[in-house]
Order: sequence, then structure tokens, then C-alpha cells
Amino acid sequence: MTEETSMKRFVVAGALLLMCPWQLEAAPAYGRAGCGLGSIIMGPTGNQISAWTSNVSSYNQAFGITSGTSNCVPEKKLAALLEQEHFIQANLSTISKEMAQGNGTTLKAYASVLGCPREVFTDFAQQMQGSYKAIFGSPGALAVLEATKEEAKDHPVLAAQCTQLI
Repeated sequence: MTEETSMKRFVVAGALLLMCPWQLEAAPAYGRAGCGLGSIIMGPTGNQISAWTSNVSSYNQAFGITSGTSNCVPEKKLAALLEQEHFIQANLSTISKEMAQGNGTTLKAYASVLGCPREVFTDFAQQMQGSYKAIFGSPGALAVLEATKEEAKDHPVLAAQCTQLI
């Protein structure tokens, strides 16, 4: 491959990433290079040029997007993940207050966004209240979202009943 071809691929990939900001926001499992084998090798904080090169050179990113493998999230899961991210970002302070109290309408809505049926809300509220310090231990709404999901996955009832812990 010539240097000119290599540069063209780099520019095209950069343009695609700028045109698709939803990929950056919705997938904390990979970095700016997007999903694919490179994201697994380099992770979200590793060298993104190397990750991008791995993703593009073997066409595994396209395969991952179509098949939902290699850190690529299928469309329905992506929609659920986006909804969760937007919800937590818009309601973080209220969720913090209600989670500490173990009840509230926003906390009920948060459980619903995570796919938890009404029947398990008491379990959800108790688990989250008991894990409050761990959930809010890292700054930022997305860190709270991920910590909430991890705490729910550690609870047998929630892990079995909450369908959107992706």
C-alpha cells in the first residue's frame, strides 16, 4: 500500500468518525477508532490509530457491526444504551438523591430504563441504596450508569429480571 493510499484511508476514517458522533457517546467499550478487533486489542484508552488500523485493514469492523461482535452493539441494544445515557445525564442529581433515600419516581423510571419490571423495584431500590457509595464513587453520569449496571448484575433477582443491563 502506498503512503498516499494510507493517508486517504486515514482521512476517510477521520471524517466518518466526525460524522458519527453517536458511536463515540454510546459505546464506552471502545475508543474513537470504533468497534472491531482493534478495540479489543487496544481498549478504549489505548492507541486509537493502531486500533483503527486493525479495524479497517482486515474489514473486521464491518463484520462486527453486522454481526454484533467485537464490541459492536446491535441496533436495538444501541438504542437502549443511548436512552440510558441520556436519562442518567439528564437526571443525575435527582437519581443521586432518590437512590440515597431508596425511593422516588425518578429512581423508578431509572429502573424501568434499565429494563427492570415494577415487581422488582423494591429489590432494585434496596440494592442501589446499599451500594450508593460504590455507584457514586467515580465522577460522571456514565460512570454512575456503568456502576449501577454492575451492582444490578451482582443481585440474583435483578440480574435475571432486568433486561437492559447491557
